[in-house]
Amino acid sequence: MRLSGIALIVLASMAVTIFAADPTPVVIPRTEQFDVKSKNGLEYRIFVAAPTGKAPDAGYPVIYLSDGNGNFPTVHSAARRLSMNDLSAVVVGIGYPTDETKVHNERRSFDLTPPTSAEWLKTLPKGAPIGKTGGSNEFLAFIEGELKPLIEHKYTIDRKRQTLFGHSFGGLFALHVLFSKPDAFQTYVASSPSIWWNDRSVLTEEKAFAEKFAGKAVNARVLVSVGGWEQQAGVKVSKERAEMLRDRRMVDNAKELAARLEKSAVKGLTVAFREFAEEDHGSVVLPAASRGVRFALESP
Repeated sequence: MRLSGIALIVLASMAVTIFAADPTPVVIPRTEQFDVKSKNGLEYRIFVAAPTGKAPDAGYPVIYLSDGNGNFPTVHSAARRLSMNDLSAVVVGIGYPTDETKVHNERRSFDLTPPTSAEWLKTLPKGAPIGKTGGSNEFLAFIEGELKPLIEHKYTIDRKRQTLFGHSFGGLFALHVLFSKPDAFQTYVASSPSIWWNDRSVLTEEKAFAEKFAGKAVNARVLVSVGGWEQQAGVKVSKERAEMLRDRRMVDNAKELAARLEKSAVKGLTVAFREFAEEDHGSVVLPAASRGVRFALESP
């Protein structure tokens, strides 16, 4: 039943006045969003939350995250809860100006993946929401050359405390940035990274990174996390999905990657790994964001 005007409802002898004229959208306090167009003509929706107090002399830490349409509220909430009163960092979500799931999936598939073999793409299940791929370097160039200067113009940012957070394809992108341009950020949070993508081609980048920086100092910290149910589901799933989970080896891939990085000869690289029990690929975003933000804010 639709109410209009003012309705009076009596509950357990308590009079409650409900103002029910045209409900309005819920808004996250002290946040903003705006759309920008990259030099390459791609449109992005940027979500921002910032502390309200006076910035420290060195500036605020900043957390950039991909998949901003879905992940910004989660990461923002984690940052607010982990701060004493006000936010302790500027939180910047990078998303897309669309509510259409298909368009959103196609955009992120391009932005967050490396160039991908056409033959390998044929191995994906039919109907997989994958469009054009291979835009990760272009996306990084947008963040570095266009978005960061914009954020730094609006807010006082500590360039020595920049974090990149990504989940799934976003976690794969975070690893790509670490391996290809480790000085772009000081902290990397790779939540459930899609290491399986393109026949695990990101491991070739890992090997090149380890060889290039062997014996050299890299000022970077990386947290790799994954859900315990991402390789073997703890609930009943279809035979096809169970096989897919086994083939993708999400848990083993993440664990093995973190172990190799920890043992590498790269100096100054801090590595942490966290497996969240009884969490699948979707639900793990919540604890991964909480632990990831804590990891970011712990940085000196």
